Amino acid sequence: MKNIRLYITLMFVAVLTSSSMAQLSPVDFMRNNPRATFANPATYTVDNGYFDLAIGGINFGLINSGLKYDKFFKFDGNGYPTTLDLDKGIASLQNVNYLNTYLNFDIFNCGLRTKHGYFTYTHRLRETESLSFTKDLLQLIAQGNASFLGDSNPANIELSVAARVYQEFDFGYQMALTDHLDIGIRAKFLMGFADVKANALSAKLYTDPDTYAMKLALDPITVRGTFPYQFQIGDDYALSIVDRRFNPANLFRNYGFGFDLGAAYQINDEWGVAAAINDLGLISWNNYSVEFKAEVQDGGSFYEDGSIVFPGLNSDQLHGLLFDSTYVNSLMDSLSGYYQLSVNPLSRYNTGLNTNFMVRGYYNITPEHRFTAQFSGYNCGLGIKPALTLAYTGSFGGKYDVVATYTIMNGRFDNLGVGLSANFGGILLYVASNNIIGFFNPANSSQLNVQLGISFTSGESTSRSEKVIIKAKEAEKEE
Repeated sequence: MKNIRLYITLMFVAVLTSSSMAQLSPVDFMRNNPRATFANPATYTVDNGYFDLAIGGINFGLINSGLKYDKFFKFDGNGYPTTLDLDKGIASLQNVNYLNTYLNFDIFNCGLRTKHGYFTYTHRLRETESLSFTKDLLQLIAQGNASFLGDSNPANIELSVAARVYQEFDFGYQMALTDHLDIGIRAKFLMGFADVKANALSAKLYTDPDTYAMKLALDPITVRGTFPYQFQIGDDYALSIVDRRFNPANLFRNYGFGFDLGAAYQINDEWGVAAAINDLGLISWNNYSVEFKAEVQDGGSFYEDGSIVFPGLNSDQLHGLLFDSTYVNSLMDSLSGYYQLSVNPLSRYNTGLNTNFMVRGYYNITPEHRFTAQFSGYNCGLGIKPALTLAYTGSFGGKYDVVATYTIMNGRFDNLGVGLSANFGGILLYVASNNIIGFFNPANSSQLNVQLGISFTSGESTSRSEKVIIKAKEAEKEE
């Protein structure tokens, strides 16, 4: 039984991670870790210089707003799953549910203090995936259309997918305009590897409460994507790959650009505010790109005003569907006449980056201890998800950070994060997660995240906030 429980848990987690972007991390609130600048390019970096290679920065995670393992199974007295309970699971879903994954892998990262500011450079690999679906879709599959009777109660069927893999070359600069105000900008040169965005299904299914006749109002289906391999389109609209061998040149196609902008203002010794907007830009996809389109058309007696009306099956039709392959093939051929399908190669199309923003205010309880409140909006490719985060940061000696975060996101209140960063003689080690509870129960977690890495640092400088405090104290002494 233990093995069965383990296998079911692993399968459920695999479904989540394969189908599914928020990048919120305790690292964002660290004061002695140069990677805090990825949340806000205006963030002050205490080290005079740093660099890392390959294992310097790894950040990956999952956001799951809907599917929960304990909601879809019945359990015995020992806590082992015994029965799949679709009714209970579907009842636990939101109207629109999301599954998202993301990965940021820093291939090379470095920074250097100049006379007037701080320069950074990063070569990063980024991947995001997102799936959204409606509760009605699963309810229709599991329970049929009896729950959706009448013109005012249609089944709202939605299924969308977005995924993207690309390289990012970042050039950043942070500087102090005044003793109180820092600004930062990061320019990004992008190279896309693969992309897909699909309005895979968008429809409303109406059921007559008396006759149970069904009417399907189906929006046009569009799938647009770029593949890492050259393909060809057959007469039956099927795609086939011309050459499956990996070509390194495919990593350096599909150019794009982007920007991150940020500002941080130290009001006085205790109070400060900051804001940033990240990933403003786009990628132009012009290699191995294709678009699929399907629209409802007048294909016969089932067509009515842009919709498909299906009055139901009689006994002979039902028997044919179950036992007669010739009848099934004939029916499918006739139904295909109700859809106009086109598959066309594209010379070029553009997609915007998943733009994120954040605003925060912080209070220094002492120079070493800070409390922060932050409101964020994170775009996973299928819409922005708001998040409210409360964070404590303990920073000691310009070398160590201890961070605890609490985030309310996707209607969940169990996102407790922890981060640790330590500099041992120029070797900076850090590890963080925005939801440590999720590691003890991953199949029921609303999000999972791990961020870790190693950097090599050189020298230290007095932070801007500490300079403000020092000047204030010197002024008091002069008085």
